[in-house]
Amino acid sequence: MKGFTLLEALISLFIISVVLLFSMPYWQQSEQQFLQKEQQNLYLFLRTIQARAENSSQIWLILANRNPVNNEWCLTAQVKRNQLCNCLTRQPCEKSLYAHFYYPQFPQKTVLISPKWYPTEVARFNGSRNTIDANCFVLQAGGQRTLFSFFNIGTIRLKSGQPASACS
Repeated sequence: MKGFTLLEALISLFIISVVLLFSMPYWQQSEQQFLQKEQQNLYLFLRTIQARAENSSQIWLILANRNPVNNEWCLTAQVKRNQLCNCLTRQPCEKSLYAHFYYPQFPQKTVLISPKWYPTEVARFNGSRNTIDANCFVLQAGGQRTLFSFFNIGTIRLKSGQPASACS
């Protein structure tokens, strides 16, 4: 006897279905899902830096950097000093700067749009007064966008569906 029985064919089909069931969700993630995950990670990073600024009573700078050739972007958070850390060079910074870096989880799927780029700071957290210089940037995945707004009273707000020109 050559060939497969009906039972063997059904078992093979079941195994293939189970493998596809577990591998397809990552392939089918939409732009909205990439944006939501990235904005959540970025928001947590910014809130962590804000808490560090409040606890240290120092001024912390948020610097955005990008490399449009490689579609790379990143953020640096550091204490205000004369020296600035560049997150794209990946070289160690002075310990006195307490530098923290944010690298996107989906660098090829998300883009940061900002009116200010390294070496100008995107935001400035004042730990002694719990304030932030009013500023903003846009996080984009495909056609979906989220506006990150910093307000003087120390709040960070996220607004979905804003145009890229909302922050200029």
